[in-house]
Amino acid sequence: MTVRVVDDASSFLALEPGEQNGAHVSNEDGEAVSIDFGGGDAEGDGLGVDTAYTFDDTLRIRNQGTESVFVWTSTESDAFDGDDVYLYHEDSEAPLSDARAIEVDVGTEIPVGVFVDTTGLETDAYDVGVTIQAAADDPNGDAPGEGGDGEEGEPVSDPIPAVALDSVSSLLDANEEPLTDDSVVAIWAESTAYNGDEDGNGDAVDYPGGTDIPVVALDGTVVGLTGPFAATDTDFGAYGNEEFLHNVYDELVGSGTVLHDEGHGQYYTRSSNGGDDFQAVGDYLEDGGYTYEATTDLESDLDDAAAVVITSPSDAFTDGELAALSSFVDDGGVLFLHDQSDHNNFDETTNLNEIADELALSFRFNDDQVYDDQNNDGVEFVPTTSNFNLEEYPQLFPNREGLGSESKLSPSEQYEVDVVEVADGDTADVQFEDGTVETVRILGIDTPETGNTSERFAEWEGIEDGEALRDKADAATDYAVDLLDGETVTLSFDENEGLRGNYGRLLGVLDLPDGTRYNEAVLEDGHARVYDSGLEAHDELRDLEADARAAGRGLWELSDPAATPEIGDEPVEALFFPEPVEVTGNDVPVRSESGEPLVALDADANVAVVGGPLVEENFESDEGGPGIDEFGVYPFLTNVIDAVGSATGPVLVEGGHGQFGADYALSAEDVAHYMRYLEGQAPGDEEFIGLEAVNDVTSDPGPDLLENGEPAARALVLSRPTTELTAAERSAISDFADAGGAVLLIGTAANTGALEYFDPLLDDLETDVGFTDTAVTDASNSLDGDSSIPTTTNFDDAFVELFTAFTPDSS
Repeated sequence: MTVRVVDDASSFLALEPGEQNGAHVSNEDGEAVSIDFGGGDAEGDGLGVDTAYTFDDTLRIRNQGTESVFVWTSTESDAFDGDDVYLYHEDSEAPLSDARAIEVDVGTEIPVGVFVDTTGLETDAYDVGVTIQAAADDPNGDAPGEGGDGEEGEPVSDPIPAVALDSVSSLLDANEEPLTDDSVVAIWAESTAYNGDEDGNGDAVDYPGGTDIPVVALDGTVVGLTGPFAATDTDFGAYGNEEFLHNVYDELVGSGTVLHDEGHGQYYTRSSNGGDDFQAVGDYLEDGGYTYEATTDLESDLDDAAAVVITSPSDAFTDGELAALSSFVDDGGVLFLHDQSDHNNFDETTNLNEIADELALSFRFNDDQVYDDQNNDGVEFVPTTSNFNLEEYPQLFPNREGLGSESKLSPSEQYEVDVVEVADGDTADVQFEDGTVETVRILGIDTPETGNTSERFAEWEGIEDGEALRDKADAATDYAVDLLDGETVTLSFDENEGLRGNYGRLLGVLDLPDGTRYNEAVLEDGHARVYDSGLEAHDELRDLEADARAAGRGLWELSDPAATPEIGDEPVEALFFPEPVEVTGNDVPVRSESGEPLVALDADANVAVVGGPLVEENFESDEGGPGIDEFGVYPFLTNVIDAVGSATGPVLVEGGHGQFGADYALSAEDVAHYMRYLEGQAPGDEEFIGLEAVNDVTSDPGPDLLENGEPAARALVLSRPTTELTAAERSAISDFADAGGAVLLIGTAANTGALEYFDPLLDDLETDVGFTDTAVTDASNSLDGDSSIPTTTNFDDAFVELFTAFTPDSS
């Protein structure tokens, strides 16, 4: 790839290697550089076929002239289409084209990444020409300093960052059908998002594939937002939520008093509420000239208000209050309506829609939850999006100083920080150079809970003594204090995990001044277990834990999996399937009560497919679920493994394709109760059956599929992936099955589009089983009355061995 500056721009632009991926760059003359992804001085042997790559900060473009300029790029290649290879600035999905020209001030530089999609290409070397252009005027018509001012009809040269959509629903039209009128939608979720009926009430309206899901809409002076959107625990440093909201206030309100309603049983308050509040954004708006205050008597206080904020109201509005709101809006008052997802039925969609009905709005709120397993803040129920309606509402999206403007963190950067407090073995508070203090949840590890916090003992392999484990929690805290407290450490992140977790804490790696990585040391010394997420270094950390377990170091001296008592190993009388799809195959041992196939076996290929994740632990009563003691899902699945495979050893759960945090997909963190069941089984000469997580089936470190050509594991369980498996991964799994290992593929109706990622693997396995995209529901036979979780006793007697206890002769 040759990158060249053209025209007069060569006199004032310089090209330099980036800090993150600059190893791929060689500088020829300051005006042209070569970028080589084929090996050379950079790591790797080239790009794989049928794969999309992003290389952040490959190149830096510096303005060494005397005036600000707009910079943009274009590519030319005989092999690639225009959207298959391009340069980008910050958003890998937004080419740095003339439509997105970036203003570069004098003496400053911008990082530029490279996107390459090799889908459909053969193995070969390909040349790409890249042209960088610059001009004093924006190619879209604005001069430096004049563009992006938000005037309607003008392009936004520097829009806000992506916004995070934590616990959001979708919007509908006035007839409660999918909202497709672009003129009222300000923000959609990305095209990869989908929606579902999270509370199982059957009252969600589905958005069809190919239709972007609206999450923010405007109708006159009424704004509908489908989530809290600007709660204090939002990562304002990484996302532009508060900047968008401030732009909306400036456009619609301008000045005056904003009333935050707290008179209808709302959870999200103006004052501090542990992050579930509008304290930060309220203060931010007050810094911008507004008065932002709470009220418990909205109707009485409306006369003095310029705007009103109503979050999910548990208590319905009276007729008088509805009439007062209608008059307020008719007189030019601005109303912000915040819904939230139907998770645990926390939403108050009916009460909000009564307000929308009274005001005859063009939108309504959906009783659903929006997910995105590709664009999210670490978990699929926190989608992120930059799918903004810049054509209709450019004035709402100019970038501005936000709450995190002075300390925006990048997952690709490292930061020197001081450890000011250690909470326990996996949590510490750190202070940045600007004085900001943040809590860091140390990535990839989990130490036992301290104090009165409840502990999930099923997570701790072979440990039954709760009091002793509590003592080990205190030891882990002491260990962390000794290594971290008062130290200046290097904080870095894992781009697979995002910057922050569910509680707003940073997810970080801590390196000590002597080079010791705390995340590794605490595992090596036996004070922690690996937290089985999508962490890039997961398999390396797993090997450190395995060594500590084998040596009985630290808390692992308490572990004896072979002594785990047998639990739940009874004949199978009934099964349940969370959000399953119909499967296909010749041998079908289990069907729904209506006859739809739910499990199919191919013993010749050593493969089984299961319609839904029946060992997902959230249904256990210990996890707050309805309880599943009457359902023999654990012995059944283990019998299926032995029916299609002939190997011994542990059961491996693949977690390298976005399964962690995804609803109705399984990572090892989701099957701790199944792990405990397996520990209690001792078939043949085995003392117990282990369960391990593996994120990369093609490489060492991590659990092996094969050892000297023989299976090193009993089975590989692969639930719905969010990305396609590589050719190398498919080959490794096929070789494992050919050697006698069992391959269990588990589907779901929660996102049927992702089931297509199984297809290439099924082809390579040469199996006659597979998945359909047809959801199986049953209103008459279901778990806890949820029709999307059918129960069944419709078993084929020809497979009687699948419905016995796994070790029926065991004591």
